[in-house]
Amino acid sequence: MSGPESQRDEAPVIRIIKKSGHGGGHHGGAWKVAYADFVTAMMALFIVLWILGQDEETQKGIANYFRDPTGKSLILSGSGAISSSSNTMSLRNEHGVDPSVLDLNGDPLRVLEEEADNLKMMIQQEPELQKLAEQISIEVTPEGVRVEINESQRQALFETGSARLSPELTEALKAFGEQFGKTGNPIIIEGHTDSAPYAPSSSMTNWELSTYRANEARKVMEIAGLPETQIFMVRGLADRKPRFNNPADPRNRRISVLMLSAEGLRIAKGSTYAPRDTTVPGHDQAETEP
Repeated sequence: MSGPESQRDEAPVIRIIKKSGHGGGHHGGAWKVAYADFVTAMMALFIVLWILGQDEETQKGIANYFRDPTGKSLILSGSGAISSSSNTMSLRNEHGVDPSVLDLNGDPLRVLEEEADNLKMMIQQEPELQKLAEQISIEVTPEGVRVEINESQRQALFETGSARLSPELTEALKAFGEQFGKTGNPIIIEGHTDSAPYAPSSSMTNWELSTYRANEARKVMEIAGLPETQIFMVRGLADRKPRFNNPADPRNRRISVLMLSAEGLRIAKGSTYAPRDTTVPGHDQAETEP
């Protein structure tokens, strides 16, 4: 049959089939992600436990690596030399030390900051240093790392008017002397007093007192392992460089130890210039510094 009715009968039938999807359930992949996170966490835990079981030097090396993965970090070795991940440098020259060690990799301030971090870590770990933790300050400057131990209202470090050191100060100086002895860098030890004067009839002044105290500190640090060749200078400054604004403040009575950088050593020697190449092109000899 032809015509409109036959065309309607032959029209295709469209069927819509709906399929119900299955949820993640036990056929999904979400559990794999959770399991991977669990394995990662367990691996991190095992690494932390392994690090905690290592000796102190290894822990410092790992910490320095994460602070500076490029390899500029220095590790203080027990042999008395400073080593990097790629080399070990000898610290001795005609002055007893190599003043360029703190300029390794052209980033001296970073190396100084790492040494200051080592000292702060030592304070946290040494019970004798913890007693004076609030009285110890560590400062990083281009001249080096300065450690100062000052008196407080509750903790005296010296007998009044005497160069005799307290047992607490003695133990602290021993710890720092041993640590600085490992670096090989030159050391300046300074004594400071407050402004309280001696009686006019006394043969002593704050100049002598501060110098005697600095020299006693030197003796203690040398006994603890600081080589005599590392001592660059011992000096008394009386009350001329107060740490606190009031010159009479007892906290100005203190011992200061400066571990010199290359720049600090130049300044201490009275030279403010930096070494430079003065070779004249076309000549075989170079000008020499006076």
